[in-house]
Amino acid sequence: MTDGEPLVTEQDFAATYDGGAYSDAYEAVKQYRRATSYAFRNDVKSGATASALDLPRGRLRTWIDDGGSPDVVRGLETAREYGWLEVTYDESEFTGLNTLVANVFSGGSIADQHYQPAFALNHLGEESHVIDALEVAGVDYEIVDERDGRGDEVRPTTDGSVLGRVLAVLGAPVGPKVDQRLELPTYLENAPADTRETFVYSYLENRAVERDGKATLTIREDRNRSYLEELTDLIESVADAPVRLGDRDIVISAEASRNLGTVR
Repeated sequence: MTDGEPLVTEQDFAATYDGGAYSDAYEAVKQYRRATSYAFRNDVKSGATASALDLPRGRLRTWIDDGGSPDVVRGLETAREYGWLEVTYDESEFTGLNTLVANVFSGGSIADQHYQPAFALNHLGEESHVIDALEVAGVDYEIVDERDGRGDEVRPTTDGSVLGRVLAVLGAPVGPKVDQRLELPTYLENAPADTRETFVYSYLENRAVERDGKATLTIREDRNRSYLEELTDLIESVADAPVRLGDRDIVISAEASRNLGTVR
């Protein structure tokens, strides 16, 4: 993946709708565009369009005669308006998205139905970087007070499902993380240094724990071993100093902690 290569394509975004109203949602997008374009150019209704394009008239009647559109088309339009489609590493929109992906891994979730995301507020509360990331992404949000002892969280109040789908395309896990074999997003592999740093800093702000009398930081995660190894390597590459993986803990050495700077 190169710097100029799009990180969220139409096809990948549309695939998050597969299995709902359409088994292949991107095919529905292409049919919608063909049908509405034909009807407009030829000033005809659904019947003539269906005959000309050999498509079901019932589907076209909704699109052409009634002015409706598939959910996936509306989702694509919304994602494009936010600047998330075809986003690249060097765009400000991606900075916010990258931070939110890190927060899904380290203290958030995306519901496996409807893709609604939620992000835990860490010890910084409303000063948390996740608030800044949502504002950079241009999404309205609300803070939900502590629930069942799990702490406060922040949730989008507008277009949350579209945001969740974009984060999923970027590699954020959907559904309960404890039930999954996690992998870090592939876009991190060849990402610019500032992208990798932002991801690590966001992760550590949520998960790193200081121990009394020690200059090290510790992350404890009940996740699959391969994911912990990936995360350890990523932190070490950003810190440019030793980071060690134990049985469950990732121990960030004093030197690495100093190199990373103040993350808490």
